[in-house]
Amino acid sequence: MEIKNYRNLIIFILVLIFIIKYSGAWAFDTQENVKQPQTDKYKANSQKTNEYHADLSKLAKFPIKPVRLIIPFATAGSNDVVARLLAQKLTETWRQQVVSDNRAGANGIIGTDMVAKAPADGYTLLMISTSFTMNPSLYKLPYDSLKDFSPISLIAEGPLVLSINPSFPANSIEQLILYAKNKPGSIQYASSGLGGIAHLTGILFEKTADISLIHIPYKSSGSGVIDVIGGQVPLIFSSVSPALTFIKSGKLRALGIATLNRSTLLPNVKTISESGMLGFESSMWWGVLGPRNLPQSLMQKINQSVRTSIESQDIQLRFTSLGMDAKVSTPEDLNRLITKDLRKWSNIISSSKIKMEVN
Repeated sequence: MEIKNYRNLIIFILVLIFIIKYSGAWAFDTQENVKQPQTDKYKANSQKTNEYHADLSKLAKFPIKPVRLIIPFATAGSNDVVARLLAQKLTETWRQQVVSDNRAGANGIIGTDMVAKAPADGYTLLMISTSFTMNPSLYKLPYDSLKDFSPISLIAEGPLVLSINPSFPANSIEQLILYAKNKPGSIQYASSGLGGIAHLTGILFEKTADISLIHIPYKSSGSGVIDVIGGQVPLIFSSVSPALTFIKSGKLRALGIATLNRSTLLPNVKTISESGMLGFESSMWWGVLGPRNLPQSLMQKINQSVRTSIESQDIQLRFTSLGMDAKVSTPEDLNRLITKDLRKWSNIISSSKIKMEVN
């Protein structure tokens, strides 16, 4: 009996040791499995926090080296003038040089493509104008005008004006349209070149008024203005600047402004929209883009710096003297403007069957 009791006791002790041993191992293993992910999670969160603070530090210090502002056109044009004014003010704001870099060719495509392929670090920016939204419908492009860029801000807008030789028998937009309807296909208009904003504004005017005009392209607005004054061509669509002096002297007559708002330089000249063609709108504008995937925080910082620069009084006055209105925007508003104009000019160009070749 005693032997049996000892045997049972020994068995009980062995079972107890077994339970303690393996339940402990299980608990230990379970504890490790619970704690390990928590440790990994802590490390991951810590790494993200460090990266966040590093990004904030980089953003606060931006720019730490010169920034390139690519101008995809030659010197002395409107794009060049606007870009250099902005570059000068950004240099003052950032206390870091902003280099105006003219990369002309193929109606702006070469310089634009350079920025499309640049790193998204804020050190390569692009000055664009209205032609940016026309090129996709005129040429085969090596980039996507919406997907390959980050919008930053609008810079300025410039109205176009429809001017005529004073001897032309029309004193208003209404009279011009009536005259054109009575003599379809006989009235010529000048512009600064085939496929440019002035040319396409003329086409938009024809379609909206349901008239037919003959386009005469010139190498510049200035040369077209001279021929209108001389009587070789009766009318011209141009920016305000090259026509302003002649309008004030009476050598040209301004019939209408192509934007929805009147020009600050010609406040007594009605808009074309006011003159019976309700909603008619065509304008030149300039803006700044970066490469696609520009970090949102960096995009906002550059936007704020651009806003500070453009809203300065000296820039406002300089733009006004050039027939432009300084105007900044949010990145979202610039993106909406680009999208709207891409659609508008695509419809105009496709319906007019304009053919262009890259030079």
